[in-house]
Amino acid sequence: MQNPSSNSDSTFELESALPILVHDPGTQQVDSQTLYSISKQSLFAHAIDGVKDYRCFETPQGWVLALDRASLQTFLWRPQDSERIQLPAVEEDFPSRCKCLLSDVPTASSCAVLVLDLDDTQMWVCQIGASKWDSCSYTLTMFDARDNPRERHIARRHGVAAVNGKVYFQLTGYELGIIEFNPDPSLATIEVDMVDLPLSMPMCSTYLVGSYGELFLVVIFFDGDNVHKIAEFAVYKMDFSVPAWCKVDRIGDDRVFLLGGDRIGLSNFGASCKVTPENNLCGNSIYFLNHLAITENYLHVINLENGTEEEQRPFRDKGFPMPLRSPFWLLPTDT
Repeated sequence: MQNPSSNSDSTFELESALPILVHDPGTQQVDSQTLYSISKQSLFAHAIDGVKDYRCFETPQGWVLALDRASLQTFLWRPQDSERIQLPAVEEDFPSRCKCLLSDVPTASSCAVLVLDLDDTQMWVCQIGASKWDSCSYTLTMFDARDNPRERHIARRHGVAAVNGKVYFQLTGYELGIIEFNPDPSLATIEVDMVDLPLSMPMCSTYLVGSYGELFLVVIFFDGDNVHKIAEFAVYKMDFSVPAWCKVDRIGDDRVFLLGGDRIGLSNFGASCKVTPENNLCGNSIYFLNHLAITENYLHVINLENGTEEEQRPFRDKGFPMPLRSPFWLLPTDT
């Protein structure tokens, strides 16, 4: 178990510190956030000037969707160099709780920016280079064991990930949902058996991760009903030729997965980050912010090579107030 060191703002460079966890107290009176660099294992007090005056939505692709609440103008912002991609204005502000992701890299002609309302079955879509945002609602009706209909939400407490221009989401135990853009969004499904979850571990959390054109599913099992203690973990890769989830014991030495952090705790955030000499990350590892144990927000570093787990406490016992929103990931993009 490790406690991080603290550094002054003058030592902080955002580009070299990424990926980071942002501890956002959610108040207007604070001029800076507390940032935790997982590679440096250090805390920094820093104001992210590029987007501090905007409403922001982090994405698994690293780009941040920013909205000017006065003009309703939007743009994508890249953390490591503050590059912007201009987007049109929205007709009205997005709802208070949303999840955002990109269907592809922004340089792809078909890339769409997708915003999902976490309280309603509503989504907003904007193609890169388009002149306006489009909004639409959807209906997903599931049936329980007694054949009673039940409405299902795409993103609330479920993993969502983008691979090769399509967005995938967990639907049922035998279906994977897909959002395709042609260019308007349409919903489809593929039949695929969900992984077997042991009855001895009733509490678990699942995360979809898009990584270098591949789709992964990570399952974190807790010790009984105790969400503060991890009992086991499992990683699966989608074989689209079957299709089926195939259990794997490694994700690759060139990458890590960042799981669990999001602004509101209702959406299972999952992202992939490249290992570079600059960020000094431990490849073939999972960095899991336990946002379910909301009073702790411990970071668990799981090494898939040897099966070890290290617990870091970035914000515990540091005199910081517990945030109104869970700490969230800010990560670099592939340039």
